[in-house]
Amino acid sequence: MSTVKIKADKYGEAIALLLGMGGGFQTRFERTLVVNAKQRRALEQAELVVANGSARKTRKVSGEKTK
Repeated sequence: MSTVKIKADKYGEAIALLLGMGGGFQTRFERTLVVNAKQRRALEQAELVVANGSARKTRKVSGEKTK
């Protein structure tokens, strides 16, 4: 489960999309939703996710040194 922040004018559309998909999700304060990976991809493809700070981060490989 990951948290995503939804664009201000698209919150209702995001909820409708998730309800149509089925499955569970949680709402949080200030247009934040807790969704699974499949739901997150659907929200990103529909361009409903705010770009700032919501991008996925890659993890470093075990044993890799930090520069």
